Amino acid sequence: MKTKKILFVILAAFVLAACVSCSIARPERVLDIVIPTHPWESVSGKKLWYTLRWTYGEEVRSMYIPPDEREVTINVPAGETALVAAFPLGDMSPFGAAVIPLDTGRTVVLTQNDGVMVGELLDIDRMVTSRLNYTRVAEVMREKASDFRCIDKVTFLRDLQNGVLSEDSIKPVVLFDVDSFAAANGIWTSEFIRDPGLYVTDGYTSPMQLPEGVFRYLNTEMDRVLVLIVDSAGNTYSYLRQSLM
Repeated sequence: MKTKKILFVILAAFVLAACVSCSIARPERVLDIVIPTHPWESVSGKKLWYTLRWTYGEEVRSMYIPPDEREVTINVPAGETALVAAFPLGDMSPFGAAVIPLDTGRTVVLTQNDGVMVGELLDIDRMVTSRLNYTRVAEVMREKASDFRCIDKVTFLRDLQNGVLSEDSIKPVVLFDVDSFAAANGIWTSEFIRDPGLYVTDGYTSPMQLPEGVFRYLNTEMDRVLVLIVDSAGNTYSYLRQSLM
């Protein structure tokens, strides 16, 4: 049975625009980037600072976003897919978006779900990502798993870089069982909007099911962050650190 291919590369108008963008006077488009309220801001009453990273041709540019700003304006080249990600406190799970050449809107609201993938795409070859029809990619991902953390990133990124991306390249992962582990009593708020918090009353968390990744929980009363790491084999590690808010 042949693998069903999907249009992950923007053709026609994109190719024309890309050729124009190679000229000396590269045409630009203006984007107003909006960063939503972080879950930790809602429970703490404090504002986070961010590091904004975005693609500009072959570059990845960056900007410090102070706690009192939530909307910034950037310029990106016309005729290529622009990747934008805002990292809370510089290195936490980002809010993100990808803007393809056929998108006509100026205002771009970042999301944590898109940030999962855009954060990964920022670190791979721009010859690949500048031509990526992320809108179509995201559609297929939502069909496979509503939470992009549950998409197999290794297969997706490998096939993307090898030029063989198809619907079969996008598949959900199996969640790992995370047993109860010791934690201080209290309410621990997840950094992810879609995740429930940890409510610890007897010195141990409840069992969970999670994909591979890093998961952070804030306890505002203790001013501590619980960091839970799930590796590719399902092994888990956790530690406490000082909150940087």
